[in-house]
Amino acid sequence: MSEEKSKKRTPNDPIVERLDALIALFIEVNKPKKEEKFSEASAARILNSAGLTPTEIAKILGKKSRTDVAKYLYSKKTE
Repeated sequence: MSEEKSKKRTPNDPIVERLDALIALFIEVNKPKKEEKFSEASAARILNSAGLTPTEIAKILGKKSRTDVAKYLYSKKTE
Protein backbone atom coordinates (compact mmCIF):
# COMPACT_ATOMS: atom_id res chain seq x y z
CA MET A 1 0.00 0.00 0.00
CA SER A 2 1.40 3.37 -0.91
CA GLU A 3 2.10 6.02 1.68
CA GLU A 4 -0.42 8.35 0.07
CA LYS A 5 -3.29 5.88 0.46
CA SER A 6 -2.49 5.09 4.08
CA LYS A 7 -2.27 8.74 5.16
CA LYS A 8 -5.39 9.85 7.02
CA ARG A 9 -6.82 13.35 6.88
CA THR A 10 -6.83 15.24 10.16
CA PRO A 11 -9.40 17.86 11.20
CA ASN A 12 -6.80 20.59 10.71
CA ASP A 13 -5.93 19.39 7.21
CA PRO A 14 -6.33 22.30 4.74
CA ILE A 15 -8.51 20.17 2.46
CA VAL A 16 -10.88 19.33 5.30
CA GLU A 17 -11.07 22.99 6.33
CA ARG A 18 -11.87 24.04 2.77
CA LEU A 19 -14.57 21.41 2.43
CA ASP A 20 -16.10 22.54 5.75
CA ALA A 21 -16.10 26.11 4.47
CA LEU A 22 -17.72 25.10 1.18
CA ILE A 23 -20.43 23.11 2.94
CA ALA A 24 -21.12 26.06 5.24
CA LEU A 25 -21.30 28.37 2.24
CA PHE A 26 -23.73 26.09 0.41
CA ILE A 27 -25.97 25.95 3.46
CA GLU A 28 -25.84 29.73 3.90
CA VAL A 29 -26.57 30.43 0.23
CA ASN A 30 -29.49 28.03 0.16
CA LYS A 31 -31.19 29.43 3.25
CA PRO A 32 -34.58 30.80 2.31
CA LYS A 33 -35.16 34.53 2.55
CA LYS A 34 -38.25 34.08 4.68
CA GLU A 35 -38.31 31.94 7.78
CA GLU A 36 -39.55 28.75 6.15
CA LYS A 37 -39.11 25.16 7.18
CA PHE A 38 -35.38 24.96 6.44
CA SER A 39 -33.32 25.81 9.51
CA GLU A 40 -30.10 24.94 11.31
CA ALA A 41 -31.94 21.93 12.71
CA SER A 42 -32.70 20.71 9.18
CA ALA A 43 -29.11 21.35 8.10
CA ALA A 44 -27.79 19.46 11.14
CA ARG A 45 -30.03 16.47 10.41
CA ILE A 46 -28.99 16.42 6.74
CA LEU A 47 -25.30 16.56 7.66
CA ASN A 48 -25.82 13.85 10.30
CA SER A 49 -27.49 11.60 7.74
CA ALA A 50 -24.43 12.10 5.52
CA GLY A 51 -22.31 10.56 8.28
CA LEU A 52 -20.84 13.66 9.90
CA THR A 53 -20.37 13.66 13.67
CA PRO A 54 -21.96 16.27 15.94
CA THR A 55 -18.51 17.85 16.40
CA GLU A 56 -18.05 18.20 12.65
CA ILE A 57 -21.58 19.55 12.22
CA ALA A 58 -20.99 22.14 14.96
CA LYS A 59 -17.83 23.31 13.23
CA ILE A 60 -19.61 23.63 9.88
CA LEU A 61 -22.55 25.53 11.37
CA GLY A 62 -20.25 27.83 13.33
CA LYS A 63 -21.25 26.55 16.76
CA LYS A 64 -18.87 26.32 19.69
CA SER A 65 -19.35 22.66 20.55
CA ARG A 66 -21.16 19.48 19.67
CA THR A 67 -23.67 20.07 22.43
CA ASP A 68 -24.94 23.12 20.52
CA VAL A 69 -26.16 20.86 17.70
CA ALA A 70 -27.08 17.82 19.80
CA LYS A 71 -30.50 19.33 20.52
CA TYR A 72 -31.25 19.15 16.78
CA LEU A 73 -30.09 15.55 16.42
CA TYR A 74 -31.37 13.78 19.51
CA SER A 75 -34.89 14.03 20.80
CA LYS A 76 -35.54 14.04 24.50
CA LYS A 77 -37.26 11.01 25.98
CA THR A 78 -40.75 11.62 27.20
CA GLU A 79 -42.12 9.37 29.87
